[in-house]
Amino acid sequence: MELKEMRRLVLNPSTPGPVLEEIYELNRKEKHAHAVWVALSLHPRCPESLRELIFPHLFWRDLLKVMDCPAVVERAKQKALRLLRQRMERAAAGEWKALARVCPPKLFSWVMKQDQPGLFSVLLDNPRMTESALVQLIHSPAMQADFSIMIANHRLWQNRRSVRTALVYCKKTDLTTALISLKQMTKPELAAIEKTLSLHPLIRHSASALLSRKDEK
Repeated sequence: MELKEMRRLVLNPSTPGPVLEEIYELNRKEKHAHAVWVALSLHPRCPESLRELIFPHLFWRDLLKVMDCPAVVERAKQKALRLLRQRMERAAAGEWKALARVCPPKLFSWVMKQDQPGLFSVLLDNPRMTESALVQLIHSPAMQADFSIMIANHRLWQNRRSVRTALVYCKKTDLTTALISLKQMTKPELAAIEKTLSLHPLIRHSASALLSRKDEK
């Protein structure tokens, strides 16, 4: 079987499992075409046992495709995730940043925990980052004061009300950042902050002062 025919077959969703297994063996022994490995791993009729044999041939970007593919069962996706994490243990800083730019939301928290300079700022630019996802990260155990400053200064997120509110309520937020965020709060929000005893006293007092000024107007 020629490589061109192999590619045609693996891209055809109707190709049956036995033919895919034949292509796997041919690619393993002779062709070694990476595109064939990727297409096989994503094929809707690929037997799960065969799919897992293909995983070692995939790069981390390919494993992300597997994790996002509707045709792949959850068990195989979890195995792809474990393999991805193993691969990234040896990754350079540039690879981590490349991952942060494109990873799916399910990996945001894991990427956020990595001790890689500048990685979180790259994650904020991920096109799959949403307002609700960022709020969850702010309230996650991985949150840091430095991250709150990055969020507050970020062009996409600095004026999002739910993000600013989350920064105020998060105990790990840089205090100055939390105080600045109060200026965007409405009167009901400031009143709620004023009554929240778990917040830093300076945040509560500042909310009270801002509320008084709004009442005077």
